[in-house]
Amino acid sequence: MMTSEAKITPMMAQWHACKKKAGTALLFFRMGDFYEAFYDDAIVLAKELELTLTTRQEIPMAGVPHHTCDTYIDRLVAKGFRIAVAEQTSDPKTSKGLVERDVTRIVTPGTLVNSSLLSENANNYFASVTQVGSVLGLAFLDLTTADFRVVEFESEQELQGELYRLQPSELLTSKKFSDKHALLIADLQHSLNLLINTEDDWRFEHQITTEFLISHLKVHTLDGFGLKGMAAGINASGALLHYLRDTLNLSIDHINTISTYSTNEYMTLDRMTQTNLELTRSLQDGTRKHTLLSILDQTCTPMGGRLILQWLKRPLLCMKTIQARQDAVQSFIERDWTHDQLKASLEDVRDIERLMMKVSANYASPKDIAALRHSIEPLGKIKSLLREPAAASSLIQTHEKQLNPLPELISLIANALVDEPPQKLSDGNIFRKGFHQELDEIREISANSKSWLNNYQNKLREELDIKNLKVGFNRMFGYYIEVSKGQAGKVPESFERRQTLVNAERFITKDLKEYEQKVLTAEEKISSIEQELFQQLRTEVTRYADIVIKTAQSLAIIDCLQALAEAARLHGYQRPEIDQSQRLEITEGRHPVIEAVNMNEKFVPNDTLLDDENNRLLLITGPNMAGKSTYIRQVALITIMAQIGSFVPAKTAHIGLVDKVFTRIGASDDLSRGQSTFMVEMTETANILNNATDRSLVILDEIGRGTSTYDGISIAWSVAEFLLTEEGSTARTLFATHYCELTKLEEKIPGAVNYNVAVHESEDSIIFLRKIVKGGTDKSYGIHVARLAGLPLPVIERAKEILIHLEENANRKSTFEPSKPKRKAKARPNANQYQLTFFGAS
Repeated sequence: MMTSEAKITPMMAQWHACKKKAGTALLFFRMGDFYEAFYDDAIVLAKELELTLTTRQEIPMAGVPHHTCDTYIDRLVAKGFRIAVAEQTSDPKTSKGLVERDVTRIVTPGTLVNSSLLSENANNYFASVTQVGSVLGLAFLDLTTADFRVVEFESEQELQGELYRLQPSELLTSKKFSDKHALLIADLQHSLNLLINTEDDWRFEHQITTEFLISHLKVHTLDGFGLKGMAAGINASGALLHYLRDTLNLSIDHINTISTYSTNEYMTLDRMTQTNLELTRSLQDGTRKHTLLSILDQTCTPMGGRLILQWLKRPLLCMKTIQARQDAVQSFIERDWTHDQLKASLEDVRDIERLMMKVSANYASPKDIAALRHSIEPLGKIKSLLREPAAASSLIQTHEKQLNPLPELISLIANALVDEPPQKLSDGNIFRKGFHQELDEIREISANSKSWLNNYQNKLREELDIKNLKVGFNRMFGYYIEVSKGQAGKVPESFERRQTLVNAERFITKDLKEYEQKVLTAEEKISSIEQELFQQLRTEVTRYADIVIKTAQSLAIIDCLQALAEAARLHGYQRPEIDQSQRLEITEGRHPVIEAVNMNEKFVPNDTLLDDENNRLLLITGPNMAGKSTYIRQVALITIMAQIGSFVPAKTAHIGLVDKVFTRIGASDDLSRGQSTFMVEMTETANILNNATDRSLVILDEIGRGTSTYDGISIAWSVAEFLLTEEGSTARTLFATHYCELTKLEEKIPGAVNYNVAVHESEDSIIFLRKIVKGGTDKSYGIHVARLAGLPLPVIERAKEILIHLEENANRKSTFEPSKPKRKAKARPNANQYQLTFFGAS
């Protein structure tokens, strides 16, 4: 930085003032047609964006063109940077001296509005957390949709689970909370890769946050929003809005409501369950590909795409709501033609929710407002198409009534804007001809100045009978009427003399003066009028915001319901029976994702019976690759599908409501946090045992694998016994294991039932039949699987020898000591030979 204040120019003094406001954010400083960065910001900018770094008066600088700045900002935000944008806040044409500049916004991952980083099918949440007493408060806001909600928890684990479900891109918290919950904050940063902002504790004080919310929402009390008694929730939400407005300089005027909810309304799906079942993200590449979401998301609109993601992460616990969704799905399935027509109309609807938010928050371009009109135009037809299915579904009927075709708004926009307006207001040619008389006249002047002058010249020649009169222009005197000195006597007194030449006189008239003024300022005037008209139009459109948002929300629900119907039609799903019992019975169930991905192969269906009496824990044995993991996962997926209101991949299904689904699947180290495979496994198992209830569904795949055999068997047995006998925790459980010793549980504890995966043996080979049948098995077929995996034949043969030795000595008390190999061992090359081969010849 500069060391001498005397060397700082007025412009750089402005930069320093803006940089102070920007704090740790990189500062984009508007200078004419560029955004410039200086000092360390310029070095970072040049490095991260591969720009040329220059130096002026020993100050490093780098810049990007103003019209492409959003692209560069997106790239930097994606790399984890915060960007402060300092705009010219006064008009360079009218400013006396230095143009005024100030930071107008700070762009962060949680505040993206116009960005290629935004997914149209997912919300972009900015979350805020705090604590009052033992209560944890969470508020979250999507600026692009104005979705602003608050919830409270009694435990850190519940808060963590909800944050993982929401997947916010940014988090605000206080120093006190961050210090007290350091492990939670570290875990969130690790698992969610989000930006965390830690602010002073005073921002979360109850009086400050309450007064701010009351003032912003323009109410006398927050009770009407359901916030009565929610001190932690109020503190989290008030601090969040305050931070967005005062620290990030963002407009929050369009945030005019807040809602509360309880996680008790939904099935609990913790982080590991969402991950293991690949509900929304593939374990392979982190995308939606080959997930349950990819199968069920047959939505046609961005709003529907975002909502079905929320539905999938929030299965319902209210039987009445589930059945209402089922009725709606069935109504669409039974009306193929209407459903197809509806989908076609929905395809024409763009992101009404985000478009309306842009208008309300003054971010909208002319193209955005035109897109809003085009998206609203199909609503009349959609409403008409819904009348028939609504007759069989109260849910469709409710939301059909909420759809407002908004003919007045369509006319307002259609009468004002051209059909294809430009993205930028400054590009001009936005409004239709005939919309504004003065604008039309000025455009006419600008486009047809020569024609007007010719017409005016011919008019004067005819009126004055001066055939050689001409209308001309020069830079010194502007427009003029020129007549020869011999004809000057015919000129009326209303003509004002402008210039005398040797052989001619030049005059000006009131009409020509007015025209001259119009022509010289036409482009500037056109731009000014269009800007003023656009702001007026935006204000008019904003008045419809509440109706548009309610319509968009109902349209999203309709879209989700038809999407579930489409998924059911495509894959042959059936309506499950839902009740309050603890019976979970599935006939010919199928894995929805594997079935859809491998459509050329016939999926082998399987039955399932779980209840609270004789079938509480199904112990499934069998070899790897036989289908155990697929089977237990499909039961969990069918249960989740049923409780979001979807039809399911089964011939029949009876689902007694499940309050929580837990999974312990697979084995992986968490080296970044110093946890071994076995420690991770035990931690996840502890979570299940401490939180499962009689109404839960537990999926266990290979408990106790990461330690010695006897330790593993002991732990696995004890876990199964706990889930079968512990009062209040006797969850319906599917337990896949290689430990054949566990099959004795069926004899000892009522409720345990043995199943195995059927295998066809022929001489020295096996075929996996993928069928789950009653009874245990004492064969693991591990060596057969190893051969299928491609282990060298000598290794396979030696493994067989050792297995025979172990089986022969199973009951003897002796140490493990296999017999000598029957095959002759190959000579091992010496160390030097390996070394030369590895590094190459020298």
